[in-house]
Amino acid sequence: MRRVLALVGLALMVVTGCTTGGGVGSRVFVVERTSGSLAVYDFVRRELLTQRIEGLGNLRHATMIFSPDLRWGYLATRGGQLSRIDLQKLTRAGVVFTSENSIDNAISQDGRYIATAEYVPGGVTLLDAASLEVVGRHAATFSTSDGRIHPSRVTGIVDAPGNRFVCVLIEGGEVWVIDASRPDLPIEHRIPTPQGLPYDAMITPDGRYYVVGHMESDRVSVLDLTRPEAGMREISLRDPSQAFDRATPVKLPHMASWAVAGRRVFVPLVGEKRLAVLDRDTWAFAGSIPLRGHPVYAVRSPSEREVWVSFSGEADDAYVQVVDVDTLAVVDTLEIGGRIYHMDFTPRGSHVLVSANRDDKLFLVNATTRRIEDVQELRSPSGIFGVWRAFRIGL
Repeated sequence: MRRVLALVGLALMVVTGCTTGGGVGSRVFVVERTSGSLAVYDFVRRELLTQRIEGLGNLRHATMIFSPDLRWGYLATRGGQLSRIDLQKLTRAGVVFTSENSIDNAISQDGRYIATAEYVPGGVTLLDAASLEVVGRHAATFSTSDGRIHPSRVTGIVDAPGNRFVCVLIEGGEVWVIDASRPDLPIEHRIPTPQGLPYDAMITPDGRYYVVGHMESDRVSVLDLTRPEAGMREISLRDPSQAFDRATPVKLPHMASWAVAGRRVFVPLVGEKRLAVLDRDTWAFAGSIPLRGHPVYAVRSPSEREVWVSFSGEADDAYVQVVDVDTLAVVDTLEIGGRIYHMDFTPRGSHVLVSANRDDKLFLVNATTRRIEDVQELRSPSGIFGVWRAFRIGL
């Protein structure tokens, strides 16, 4: 009888394609930028699975989201290509071109709709997550002083509480809130940004605040999504007690590089060797943390007791510094691998996954001991997407 059951189980694995062993919940999809592929790493088994998912297009700034039931992943690329990935069989299970150039994607909280933010022709494309059929488009435009209408690029699209999507129009200078609970998927709110050229945005982990960064500015705009009708307010990233002689940054880093931990927000600043710290409740400047180099990513631990920071520049890009959230002090400096592109904590915070692009390696680092416990050879690794992103707001 046991032999019969074993054979039945093996047959089911073959039919479903689950011949790799392990569970879907421990799988991490790592973008291999130059080869247009996804590598799959099992962080529990500590092994690179033999299947690679190939032919995915231009993976520069690629983003991957997951269905709430962990059946599918959806990978959006800069070439406007959206690929659906079977998370069990590790194969591509559908592809659609949403535009000529896209930048972000998000999945509604009920898992029914995918939204992609489009640079060209500009706007938001909404798709049925099950069929991949386009069910709606919102064209983004802006008008110039002579009355001419032009397309606007859209970026920073996220899911938000209430089964909504939120995004920002770069040239249009406004935030859209799209209601995904209604069949016509309307734009529920259009909120002007206080400054022009909002180039990127993020949402706080609790889904309350949508924060927009602006080109050539050291100020950001904050929208309270519980009161969108109140509009946005401007927040400075500078210490008001100090004068700054240097020019304002040309561009802030990717807004996803911000870390929200406890009642504080940690902001990597371009051209400065420090993190700005904002108060999470008032959004007032709360301090500054000196660092060894120019920060790129600040990633919070699930415990919210630490923030891990990566750097740009060959003198510093192999290092990570660990910041204590309570004391606002650097408590450790780790040398891991050349040109760290991305980091993410495993769901309970025991380990950190780190991609080192120049070294073609993926590292698994013990978050407590700070020791490297596993290393895998990859091809130009960059973005790291664990399936636990399915259960986080805004990812």
